[in-house]
Amino acid sequence: MLEARQLVKSYGALPVLKGIDLQIQPGEIVSIVGASGAGKSTLLHLLGTLDRPDSGQIFLDGQEISSLKDKALAEFRNRRIGFIFQFHNLLPEFTALENVCIPAWIGGKTQQTEERAQMLLGKLGLSHREKHYPSQLSGGEQQRVAVARALINSPAVIFADEPSGNLDSRNARELHELFFQLRDELNQTFVLVTHNEELAQMADRKLEMLDGRIVSE
Repeated sequence: MLEARQLVKSYGALPVLKGIDLQIQPGEIVSIVGASGAGKSTLLHLLGTLDRPDSGQIFLDGQEISSLKDKALAEFRNRRIGFIFQFHNLLPEFTALENVCIPAWIGGKTQQTEERAQMLLGKLGLSHREKHYPSQLSGGEQQRVAVARALINSPAVIFADEPSGNLDSRNARELHELFFQLRDELNQTFVLVTHNEELAQMADRKLEMLDGRIVSE
């Protein structure tokens, strides 16, 4: 479903990725681990089309996406890719429900958007919080809103960069269990960069990076 071929990325004179090959299957949960500076977040940003490789190719559902023009790439990203970050990045002036709807509104989707957002918040146990603003939600609730937002456009894959890094152990465990629930119920694919060893071990596959290369899986 997702394939990377010989991805290379440098920042100035600093090589960060040194020829990454990777294949991820539909409904798979893959964790990426490694020391700081190993290239984990850079790889995630390339796979998620937030940045472009210096060379190499990325395919999603058979479509080569790494060479798309900026406008087409942005439209593709909105429709087919979801993101969850360590810091939830919710917009403070919008309610939980509105934050979930935003990616769909950006993509021009209006029909049944709110109904899907309500369904997702309900699935995540937040129906009673949909009219609350981020400042009125706990850290765990804010991150679950971010998960619902990532799901709103039914993406092919969700990329998560240290998704539980800002949560206490109880909320982190609940978030981890949620990923597997969503995989089982929606056949959702996840690629997770994490320092959390519990989450890394729970994944279907654990990829270890060292000095810009995948050294074990």
